[in-house]
Amino acid sequence: ILLQLTWEAIEDAGISPDTIAGDHVGVYVGASALDYANESLFDPNVATGHFMTGNTLSIISNRLSYIFDLKGPSFTVDTACSSSLVALHEAYRALNSGRIDCAIVAGVNVLASPFPFVGFAQATMLSPDGQCKAFDASGNGYVRSEGGVALVIKRKDAPRWKGQRSHADIVAVDVNSDGRTVGMSLPSDVEQANLLDRVYKAHGIDPNQLAFVEA
Repeated sequence: ILLQLTWEAIEDAGISPDTIAGDHVGVYVGASALDYANESLFDPNVATGHFMTGNTLSIISNRLSYIFDLKGPSFTVDTACSSSLVALHEAYRALNSGRIDCAIVAGVNVLASPFPFVGFAQATMLSPDGQCKAFDASGNGYVRSEGGVALVIKRKDAPRWKGQRSHADIVAVDVNSDGRTVGMSLPSDVEQANLLDRVYKAHGIDPNQLAFVEA
């Protein structure tokens, strides 16, 4: 999935893949689930020569570097629901430090096994009616979903490619942990608000000027 999405992202950026082959381009991927691999473990006969290079999180990012011949940092970040955003944070920091000029940031999730559904249901995390109702008093759980995304990002002062297109600027990124909360899988509204406050103040962002907030 990410091979296709990455190719499309490179095309959308106006870049010919052969022009970045061999370059110090970083690959930062957010992923968490191992549904396909876990299902396969019930049948030892599936352990072919391709099994280990097809069922580990590390290979998701490494495969992109291998196929496109990218020589920068390449790793997969697993922070559960925030994996792809944390991957973006790591890419942003690498770009700002001058370590790399360009990065591919991606995230992917596929729901291929019933076991996580059973486990999350037993933990009363899933919405019984299959609906997400964020910030609503009737909210009773979340809904698992699958999909993928790939972005090409680079520093503003990095050399431009012929035909290069840009859709947006990243103003600021940051991450934190909520520490000890009422439950390990439960967030802290106070700590998440503190993170936003720190980002806004550090970069001179007026919250009143934000067009929308996505959660």
